[in-house]
Amino acid sequence: MVTGEPDSVRVKAINGQWIVRIVDGGRLTQQVFDINAQAETFAEEERLRLGLPGEPPAEGPAGPTRRGRRTR
Repeated sequence: MVTGEPDSVRVKAINGQWIVRIVDGGRLTQQVFDINAQAETFAEEERLRLGLPGEPPAEGPAGPTRRGRRTR
């Protein structure tokens, strides 16, 4: 139980896996995924089920980043 915490769905990268953390009516559940896209899809389905607004995709683990080219 997570008393006092509002309903929420969050996706976080931990040790090469993606954890979807769901708080629903004070109850905490977690699902583990190996593929980010699957975790994000599951999280969005849970947000819809709970009537929550969508969130941007979770950021991956820290590492080198590539910057895209700007177009004019």
